Amino acid sequence: MSQSMFNLIQTHHGISCSDIEATKKVLRAIGFSDTQPGAPEPLVFKNEKGDHIGQLTAAVLGDEYHAHYVENPETRHQIDLIEIQEAALVPRPCGPPAQGDLIIAFSSADPLKTYRAMVANDHPANFSDPVDVPGEDGIQFVWRDGQHSMITTQDSPFAIVHYSLEDFPRVRKFYEYVLEIPVVEVDVNNDGSGRYQLFGIGGRMDLEVRPDIKRLDLRAWGKHYPAANHFRLIERDIERITARLEETGLGGWVIPPEGPFAFIFGPTSETIETFDKSFAVMMAGTN
Repeated sequence: MSQSMFNLIQTHHGISCSDIEATKKVLRAIGFSDTQPGAPEPLVFKNEKGDHIGQLTAAVLGDEYHAHYVENPETRHQIDLIEIQEAALVPRPCGPPAQGDLIIAFSSADPLKTYRAMVANDHPANFSDPVDVPGEDGIQFVWRDGQHSMITTQDSPFAIVHYSLEDFPRVRKFYEYVLEIPVVEVDVNNDGSGRYQLFGIGGRMDLEVRPDIKRLDLRAWGKHYPAANHFRLIERDIERITARLEETGLGGWVIPPEGPFAFIFGPTSETIETFDKSFAVMMAGTN
């Protein structure tokens, strides 16, 4: 496998959805043209012997689910789609993003034109009207499956993950001690609510902390409902993360480490795809 076949980029965000093809149609309208290497069609995972990943993830994603990521080669942005089958799908617990949900921000020179292209490739009823977000020089809206997104004129796409103020001390320890990622304050109130950011990860990832963010069952990782709910962290030390997860109990594995790859769940059911810092060296050696 060469790096041209597999783009290990930080701006990789996952959406659980009810119809993978319909969601891809919307994304293709705004420049997401490439699909994951070796997978022109969605991958199928089943809870059956011989399907290692399907068995590991069946408790949350059901006995069968489909997955496919698409990439925008211009903005260097990947969207990983996970289609949960009807038997395992549950309604969204609230309209706004719940704890661990993401707002995904797409990059575009003309946000309103891009929004209109998305609407034109789906049923208009699946979209809310856009509202201005002056601080991000863009617009925000809700689209298919209740997904909250932005389109901004910023050069690089990014995401905002949401946390309850009550749980944030544990979350911050998870990022700073377990994952060894500094959490910096961007716009924080006296009570600790506000906007934070993960520092030095190779892309922008904000943490929105508020007392009114809906808390979920902290005993179960992942989400059974449609929403953007996982993201990628590259160049981590998986061996050290393993030791600190065991020490703190602040999470565990959706998919245990397999070589340089692992899928982590955190203390408030967020899910994070991660690659060890050795992966880039390994990839370079295959070229």
